[in-house]
Amino acid sequence: MAIAGSVTVSESQGITYLNIDNRFATAKVSLFGGHVLSFTPKSDEVDRLWLSPHAYLNGERPIRGGIPVCWPWFSDDHGKEKGALPSHGFLRTQVWQLQRSEDTSVGTELVLSPSFTRADGFEYDCQVTLTIIIGESLSASLRTENTGVTPFTFNTALHTYLAVPSVQKVELEGLSGQYKDKLADWAVKDTPQPYKFTAETDRIHLNAPSTMTLKDNGEAFTQIGSDGHDSVVVWNPWQSAASISDMDAFGFVHMLCVETACTQGVALSPGESHTLTQIIGPPERSS
Repeated sequence: MAIAGSVTVSESQGITYLNIDNRFATAKVSLFGGHVLSFTPKSDEVDRLWLSPHAYLNGERPIRGGIPVCWPWFSDDHGKEKGALPSHGFLRTQVWQLQRSEDTSVGTELVLSPSFTRADGFEYDCQVTLTIIIGESLSASLRTENTGVTPFTFNTALHTYLAVPSVQKVELEGLSGQYKDKLADWAVKDTPQPYKFTAETDRIHLNAPSTMTLKDNGEAFTQIGSDGHDSVVVWNPWQSAASISDMDAFGFVHMLCVETACTQGVALSPGESHTLTQIIGPPERSS
């Protein structure tokens, strides 16, 4: 298979990486996990993704940071006891294959697929593909197609770790309505306005907008687009980061997870498909 001209391939500690450098941006994708690790637009040279300096980059554990792929369940919602199956499913610890790469007028397109989609906890016939477009913005689309004869239901998320200058100073704009607070025994609460961060946060917002914006000291610096989702998950471990083996105690300061997700169940009949998309980039500038 021919590799697009903007793509080079490298390997380290058993992990194969796709390194993209086109006229719009640079990016890095790990085939372990089908995992986008960085995206830096050339318009401002600011990486929009956060990768833990202590992330396991040897294939032994899921990678902390970037855009982990959660599928076919979110968190431990797999119907068995917690810990019986891997959290967030089994795609983020697989080696994915590059099916196609192409340079186009809007960026570099990569199409990846996992090694397998049937495992304990999900034994249905389906096809999963991840299409990544590196242009002025980063687009990641996870498509699930039911290729069998049995209907199934699944959950999924693009568990994106966004880089922020300081989480204590940023504001997330675009969310409203109510959310489920995982840290308060799933209590339903109203979304704060303005939406700022002063403590550990783990929330599932069921009002799922198509556009959100991160602001730093009142100025927009990252725009987040979503499609095919029924939820937005917002997470920051705050001081609990000290107990996470692949984060440092103050790593929480420079990251915020804003996840495009399906947490309420996507039902697919035979022949049907579903696509979950997240688009990340600099805010649109008025001319």
